[in-house]
Amino acid sequence: MPVIAMTREMGSGGREIAALVAERLGLTVILHELVEHDLAEHMHARESTIHHLLEGGATLRERWQIGRKRLARYTAEEVLELAAHGNVLIRGWGACVILRDAPQVARIRVSAPLEVRETAVMARSGFSDLAAARREIKRNDEAHKRVLQVAYGVNREDPWLYDLVLNTAHVSTETCAKLVCELVDSPEFRQTEAALATLRDKALEAHVRIKLRERFIPGTGVSGVGATADGGRIVLTGVAIHDTLAADAGRLAAAVAGVKEVVNRIVVVHGPRGLR
Repeated sequence: MPVIAMTREMGSGGREIAALVAERLGLTVILHELVEHDLAEHMHARESTIHHLLEGGATLRERWQIGRKRLARYTAEEVLELAAHGNVLIRGWGACVILRDAPQVARIRVSAPLEVRETAVMARSGFSDLAAARREIKRNDEAHKRVLQVAYGVNREDPWLYDLVLNTAHVSTETCAKLVCELVDSPEFRQTEAALATLRDKALEAHVRIKLRERFIPGTGVSGVGATADGGRIVLTGVAIHDTLAADAGRLAAAVAGVKEVVNRIVVVHGPRGLR
């Protein structure tokens, strides 16, 4: 039941490594088309808008319509849900960041020096010269770096985000795939039912938090709302200005699929009469 999160630099060969690892371990590779389609459905947005936001090429109007913070929450929900099923390799989409605290998830980065990537991008994309390939690589790098910084407050260059970094300038695709397979088979990353249960709880937390945040936007009388899950039991925290609002939050959480019990610890602090 392996779970692998992989990020790659453009032209580094990460796509080929992911395919080889998935073939050998019998994993499903989660491609961007699937993630973008599901996100678009959940957020009632166009797939093209989601793609532009995730790739860092969104227009001002697209950023205003959805917002990167909101997209980050939905992306985390989607990635956690996919990981909770096990037997997956999730490529990109901030998966290494989203799953950094998840137990027994192997987080891999595939990279290579710029000159190696330029040659690969020229061969694959049909650029006429190295300068054009270099511009495209740098645009892609900056876009992904910016998205992760804005959405999750992290620097994608931070080595602590990854368990294994592969330099394809010196290590072949075959050897890279072998190293990833060996890592996943080690005791530290061998998935257990307990680890998958933790992932299911994290996915459930994300579901509930999104429901609550979509319902209780700023100014609606509930703030600082939070949710933690343990075996399907949800504990709600936060502050409400009326008993009925706290009760509404509890009912909303209880209606989320997978929630078995709700412990409502939202504190009621009665506001001025005009706010009730």
